[in-house]
Amino acid sequence: MKLKAFLIILAGSCPLWSCSFLDTEPIDYIKGEDLYHTPETCMAGLAGVYDALTAAGAYGQNLWGDLDAGTDILVYNRNYGTGYIQISNYNYNNSDKALRESWTALYNGINRANDFIRRIGLASDVECGGPRSKAMFLGEAKALRALCYMNLVAFWGEVPLRLEPTYGLGSQLKAKASQPELYAQITADLRDAAEGCLDIRELQSPGRMSRTAAEALLARAYMWQAGYPLYADTWGEALKWARKVVDSGRHNLLPRESGGYRQVFINMCSNLYDLTSYESMFEIEFYGNGQTQTNEAGRLGLYIGVTQQTPSDDHAYAYGLYDATKYLFRLYEDGDDRQWWNVADYKYVTTDGTVTEQPRTAAERALEDGNAAKWRAKYIPERPLSRNNSSINFPVIRFSDVLLMVAECINHVNGAPTYEAFAALNRVRRRAGASELSQADASDFESFDRIVRDERTRELCFEVPRRMELRRHGADYFESQIAMLADQSLNEQNKKNGYDLESVKALPALNFSFKHIYFPIPQAELNVNTACTQNVNW
Repeated sequence: MKLKAFLIILAGSCPLWSCSFLDTEPIDYIKGEDLYHTPETCMAGLAGVYDALTAAGAYGQNLWGDLDAGTDILVYNRNYGTGYIQISNYNYNNSDKALRESWTALYNGINRANDFIRRIGLASDVECGGPRSKAMFLGEAKALRALCYMNLVAFWGEVPLRLEPTYGLGSQLKAKASQPELYAQITADLRDAAEGCLDIRELQSPGRMSRTAAEALLARAYMWQAGYPLYADTWGEALKWARKVVDSGRHNLLPRESGGYRQVFINMCSNLYDLTSYESMFEIEFYGNGQTQTNEAGRLGLYIGVTQQTPSDDHAYAYGLYDATKYLFRLYEDGDDRQWWNVADYKYVTTDGTVTEQPRTAAERALEDGNAAKWRAKYIPERPLSRNNSSINFPVIRFSDVLLMVAECINHVNGAPTYEAFAALNRVRRRAGASELSQADASDFESFDRIVRDERTRELCFEVPRRMELRRHGADYFESQIAMLADQSLNEQNKKNGYDLESVKALPALNFSFKHIYFPIPQAELNVNTACTQNVNW
């Protein structure tokens, strides 16, 4: 998170605004005795909490890449890597580097939030800039702490619950908390955030946690609890908070005539904010090309993106390590704007050292998979281009997610879909150019539940943790979805459902076992926290 983004407030309103505030010089040093005695230093401290989420172990790379690949919709694509020990191949152990990095990054974010919350709690209203500002600081920090714990629950299940800053090994010892205990803290933090955070229209940026973003994450947390393994009776709470976001009128979908779904992600790649619809409710911000003193870059569009591996001044070098799967591709109907955006419809070709962008051939398109292309490095504005650094932002929550939560929660609360559920679903489908659905397509709970599940996949692929999306529908569902990658049966077009068994894309299905429902606790944690036990079957 750019500290400088916190030190000024954008004036006025504009339908589409570039991140011009990035030209402001950051505070690069604060004396210890000056900490949290002025609004500026309080804001600088909060920026440090946001900054933790940009680490490679967090949203800089791992949470959308290493930790969430190897699913039914996103697979590692280098066939020479079939023998690699890596998470996406399901042949890893608890010494895996990515697991350690992500665990460390998330707990670093929690520790920074805990320290900030404690210190701001001791500061006076005047030092914080008034009671409203103090509530805002505490609200945003609690929301970020909740987000870190949501990721830990999504990938590990039960983890230590730390609510006080850890300054040394003496306070490191902590047993794992149960998922009900973790969710109780997550929802308490997000409720506080919903009270203290500012309106998105006042912030004029999705780079900070707003009131409605906290409410949307609260709805997500309640919805997650309602699924496997807790099956808590929280569908009603999830619906209440999702409806509250919709009823606020603060968010809308970017209209199709204004670029729609594709433009949402072009904006993220181009360092632009849509200040009219505010569809993107909260983003993890990245900045620069890693070649200046301020290095706040990530790897979106490079590690996940369209492969381009020739040095070029005009075309970003992108590894493109992950492909969208045939299963994802086939979920879309013809004419759905999302299909050939989330799956690359172009490639890069190098001839005599010159790189050109070309459409994929008919034969290549017929493969029905290809690079996951939701974020595209060709829109990165910074120059010179960097091989390992991207300024593309990551969306933690979008308004389309909220609409689909409304649809899913209504179905669970009522036992069947209603007009409101179809209306929410169709707002998302209509914007994508997909056909609208009615009760003639799904009049009962089961059929509508499947429709919403598939729609969430079409709309939110590579954004919401896929492992959590699979798991909350049950361990058997998780396993059956992964198994499709190796399915050798044929579909109605006489095409194979899965991949050839020797393909790296089939490897997740061949290596998967029940223990992979959750990750193992990293050995690095067990070494210093003897009160923490390993997850089941690890």
